[in-house]
Amino acid sequence: MIQPPNAPDPRVDACARYAVLDLGVYPDLDRVCRVMAGALGVEHVAVVLATARRCWVPAAAGWTPRDLGQRAAEQLSKAPRSPAAWAGARLPAFDALFGPGHWGAAATTPLTTPGGVEIGLLLAASAAPRVDWDGSAAQLHDGAALIMQVLEARAASAQLDRGRQERERLAGRLHQATLTARTFQAIADLTALPLDEDDSLRGAAQLTAELISADWAGVQFRPGATPESVWPEQDGRPGPPLPTSGVPVLDAAAGWTFPDGEPGALACVDVPGRAARLAFVRRGLDARWSSSDWQVLRDLTWALRHLLSFAAQASALRGLEEQLQFALRNLPMILWVTDARGALAVAEGSGLTQLGLRREQVLGRSLDEVLGGTLNVTALRAELGVGQERRQEVTLAGRVYDTHRVRLPDGGGTLGVAFDVTELVESRAQARRAQRHAETLLDLTQVMALSGSLPEVTLQALEVLLPALPHSWMVLWFREGPLLRPLVSCGEQPEAIAQWQRRGVPLTDAFAQRLLAGAAVQLNPPDLPERLRNEGLHGALLMPVRAGETLMVLGAYRREPLAWSPVERDLLSVAARVVQVSLERRDTLAELRSAAVTDSLTGLGNRRAFEADLRAALARGPVTLVTLDVDGLKQVNDTQGHARGDELLRSVARALGNLLGPDEGAYRVGGDEFCLLLRGLPGRALPDLDAALLSVKADGFAQAGASAGSASAPLDGQDPEALWQLADERMYLEKARRRQVR
Repeated sequence: MIQPPNAPDPRVDACARYAVLDLGVYPDLDRVCRVMAGALGVEHVAVVLATARRCWVPAAAGWTPRDLGQRAAEQLSKAPRSPAAWAGARLPAFDALFGPGHWGAAATTPLTTPGGVEIGLLLAASAAPRVDWDGSAAQLHDGAALIMQVLEARAASAQLDRGRQERERLAGRLHQATLTARTFQAIADLTALPLDEDDSLRGAAQLTAELISADWAGVQFRPGATPESVWPEQDGRPGPPLPTSGVPVLDAAAGWTFPDGEPGALACVDVPGRAARLAFVRRGLDARWSSSDWQVLRDLTWALRHLLSFAAQASALRGLEEQLQFALRNLPMILWVTDARGALAVAEGSGLTQLGLRREQVLGRSLDEVLGGTLNVTALRAELGVGQERRQEVTLAGRVYDTHRVRLPDGGGTLGVAFDVTELVESRAQARRAQRHAETLLDLTQVMALSGSLPEVTLQALEVLLPALPHSWMVLWFREGPLLRPLVSCGEQPEAIAQWQRRGVPLTDAFAQRLLAGAAVQLNPPDLPERLRNEGLHGALLMPVRAGETLMVLGAYRREPLAWSPVERDLLSVAARVVQVSLERRDTLAELRSAAVTDSLTGLGNRRAFEADLRAALARGPVTLVTLDVDGLKQVNDTQGHARGDELLRSVARALGNLLGPDEGAYRVGGDEFCLLLRGLPGRALPDLDAALLSVKADGFAQAGASAGSASAPLDGQDPEALWQLADERMYLEKARRRQVR
């Protein structure tokens, strides 16, 4: 019974192994069938095979597989396997073979593989109804065994054929691999040579030509150029012109010839990454390129890519080696390698000479021993893992070295390099000092713009400057009589020195005399009395500060015996300038305030000062306001000139100033108008005014005089405008009375 098509069927695998899945001709099986037919005395013997999906007859004697057909094979495959069961039996298959009613006798036996898989049966059949099947059962069984032996032999033969084919395939691959290996080895040998890219291409072309037995090889370094001959070496002739494009492999059969007409074969290989080609030639009518040649040339393309890469890397490495050697010869550096015990195995570099060492002197010794323990290699190995780097600045023989060290694998040694960076470190330190200097100067210039009292501005300037003067304190001195006394102090100072400074420094001191002359004074420890040094003063830097008639001194003092640097002197000079600007600003502001309330001609207060002082006087208590108008000023101006008139006004101002007592004031509020603010009631003031004006006549102004009026507070009121107006009215009444008298 045919099984479902998707069910696994081991019979298919068995028939496939025996190579009997098709209806081909199998002479070996046909011979066994003919022998069995003769031995059994029957007309027909057939091998019937069956799988889940089909039944077929691969071999038969008497019948042919075509005679039986697919349907008969299916019927026969369903026949009982016992010969006795067939005696007198009828099968539809035999009706088809012998005709209805003419049935024969038949016997079958199964065909079973050594693995126990039944793949079909061996059938013996006869048209005669009487056959001695009992006596022939053993022969039929032996025939089935013989059929299986033949099938097993077929399977073994097929296995042998496959093995032979695999061996031939492997041999071909081995041959090709050998050629490829030889190509790669030859190309790899080139990478060990100090060659540039062009020389590497020449070498690759020559080696490949030897491997493929080419008659000529060359390199075309640019498109259209004549190839350069590289093989054979003694052949100096130029190579043949190469096609610019098209098939890279040509031979005599394709019509390729040399320029002289000689036939040959040409193969070109493009160089990866370059507009260059390698060319190979064979000569003769039978010149051909084999498949193995083509494979070598294909492998050559891959090898060239790596060759050029290796050549570029080697060139770069040689460049690095040259640079390293140049650096070791010309730069102040040291390169070293230590073994696992810490002994120096390599020591190179001109930096050794700077340390007074020679290469042969240090090899085999530990780095700790050579450098006096400055670099602890044992501790380095303990703290570093393999491949880890440590960077450290160390000082050797007064020089600063930037060291880089790394622990090496497989042994625990170290690789190190040290660069002399003394100048760099000093430059960085100078840059930092310059930066701090610039920042301090910037802060000092910003202090100049501050408004405030002189002590406040000075203290801020000293607080900015003090961090730039290590181990110092600062004092601003001012002149008070015969002494210089401290006005502002900044910084920590010894108590004994502070007490001495608070007592003041006599101007008779020699250093004070130099300061009075405008010279700066720098005192080093030898210039100071031993008593002051014992109390903690080890240096002084003094700068005079003068603004107009004001003299001050800015001093910086050292607690430690350190020399004053030019930068420190520069900073202190700038701080002194800040103090000077503050002094000048104070004087300027005082002058401006004075000018704002002073009459420039007479020196008395002006109208603005009068109005402000009047309001202040009214707030304090009783006050008398006197207004005064000078008589005769116009006549003096007309007859003697305005300069003489100005002198008259100044004379009146001096006379009025002589009348004043404490907290009283005189003011010029107009051209010839003056005012007085007097304490108390006016009874005393007006007679004194008349007497005072007598001095004006004594100055040569005999015709000059004055008319005056007054008003008192609180008697006449407290309003400043009303008082001034009342005094003016009384003054004009007085002026009219005086005219009537004249």
